[in-house]
Amino acid sequence: MLCGEEVLAMAKSYKERSLLDFQKEFFTDEACAKHLSEQRWALGFKCPAGGHAKFWRRANRRLLDCKACRHQTSITSGTIFHKTRTSLLKWYWLLYLMAMNKVGVSVAEIHRILEIGSYQTAWLMAHKIRKAMRDRDARYLLAGLVEMDESFFGSKGITRGRGSENKATVLCAVSLYTDRKGKEHPGFARMAVVSDASAATIKDFLEKLGCGRETEEGCQLMEAIRSDRWRSYDRAAKDKGLEHCKVVLRKPEDAGKLLPWVHRLISNAKSVIRGTHRGVSNKHLESYLNEICYRFNRRFWERELFDRLVQACVSAKTITYAKLVTRHQDGKED
Repeated sequence: MLCGEEVLAMAKSYKERSLLDFQKEFFTDEACAKHLSEQRWALGFKCPAGGHAKFWRRANRRLLDCKACRHQTSITSGTIFHKTRTSLLKWYWLLYLMAMNKVGVSVAEIHRILEIGSYQTAWLMAHKIRKAMRDRDARYLLAGLVEMDESFFGSKGITRGRGSENKATVLCAVSLYTDRKGKEHPGFARMAVVSDASAATIKDFLEKLGCGRETEEGCQLMEAIRSDRWRSYDRAAKDKGLEHCKVVLRKPEDAGKLLPWVHRLISNAKSVIRGTHRGVSNKHLESYLNEICYRFNRRFWERELFDRLVQACVSAKTITYAKLVTRHQDGKED
């Protein structure tokens, strides 16, 4: 876990990078290793064993020896790059592509354009990055008024409507804030694959978003939800002590007008999953939704996204291929 000073130091190190800037700075593995080391120890080296600050750097620049306790650490240990056999240069290119491309990049494209050894390796690398995105967004909570709705994702895309069979149920939430002119704007967004759209499931989702937490002034962080009149939302709001702002959907197309931000996010997900990835399996769907939300939540810092994503990867633990594929046993990998 990063301390406040480390977070501040990392925030100051965010840089805006165009594609040309990226190509000029990161053209060798050594340049990537240097940058990764700087991002990992933003306030200077700290030995993971004893917290000491002085070290020797090995000739290959990937290993550091603590001068005090002789503990040896790698610049990639404790990150998603741990024990990787793929060059950091290819990792950095993948990070740039996933950060800067608004509709993501498919595993087939990753495998082809980066000339990664196998399709399986490319798939695993992309999912490790998505895990880092998920871990970083999990640190943030939704506040104020939260717009909510559910959608149903299937192997051929996305459908709306409760009771859709053989579809993955997805809850979507977007926090809203009002500017000085009274106009609403989207803040932070989260999506989650759930078992159903019952009141109990919605309450659990709300708790993960920050419902029940208090501000420093002692006020409730989340104040109200806005959704359609589905009884599960009403019951969940009452049980959690939230105001429920109900909208009346007389026809399906009203959803995009009365709940605009969640449906813009759902539409974005539909475009990415159908178009870029040609459909994804239910077992890995949430990973792709995490990626979509990560970019949405940083839409005001698009040219900083690469640095922000590198730092998310530095603070996230890795995940193995075996763990990814054994979480569930059905469906496609992409």
